[in-house]
Amino acid sequence: MHQTSPPTRRDRKKQQTRQSIGEAAMRLFLDRGFDAVTVADVAREADVAVQTVFNHFPTKEDLFFQERDAYVSLPSTAVRTRRRETESVAQALAHGYLRLLADYHVAGLLGHGVEYQRTLDASPALRGRELELRQEREHLLAAALTEEPPPLGEGLRPNLMAAFASAVDRVLDTEIRRRLLSGEPAEQVQAAVEPRVTELFGAAEAACRNTS
Repeated sequence: MHQTSPPTRRDRKKQQTRQSIGEAAMRLFLDRGFDAVTVADVAREADVAVQTVFNHFPTKEDLFFQERDAYVSLPSTAVRTRRRETESVAQALAHGYLRLLADYHVAGLLGHGVEYQRTLDASPALRGRELELRQEREHLLAAALTEEPPPLGEGLRPNLMAAFASAVDRVLDTEIRRRLLSGEPAEQVQAAVEPRVTELFGAAEAACRNTS
C-alpha cells in the first residue's frame, strides 16, 4: 500500500510562507478594499519579495480567492470519488458543499464574512473573477457527470445537472451572505444553512432525472 511521505522541512517552510502572504493580503484587502491594494503592498506587509508573492499566487485575484482550487474542483471530485452503491450524486454534492463550508469556517472566512462580501461586491475585478470560477466549476462538474450511468449521464442531462448544482450553490451562497450581512454569528449561519443543503441538491437531481 502506497504511503504518502511526510512533508519535508522545505515543504513546511513554503506552506508557512504561503499562509503568511495570504493572511497579509486579506488584512489589507478587508481594511482598504481590493482595488486600493497592490501586490507590492502585500509583499511589504508579509515581509517578502514581490516575486515570492507571485510564486505562490499567480494573480492578485488569487490572493483574494485563496481557496480557489478546492472551490473549483470539489463538486466534480466529490461525484467521481463517492461510493455509488450508497451515495447519490446529490448526496455527494451536498457533502462536498458542507465540507467546503466547514473549511471556510475553520479558516476564519465566515467570521470575516461581512467584510469579505463587501470587499468582493465593491470590486468589478473580483466579481468578474468569481464568475469565471463558477463557470470553471460548472464545466468540470458537467464533465464528471458524463461518466454517470443513464439517465443522469446521457444526452444533455450532465450539463443540466451541473447548471442545477451551480444554481443551488448560488442560492445557498446568497442566503449565507444575507445572514452574515444582517449580523448573524458565523456558527449560527452555518447551522441554519446545513439542513437546506441536502434538500436543495436532492431536488435538483430529481428534477434532472425526471426531465425527458
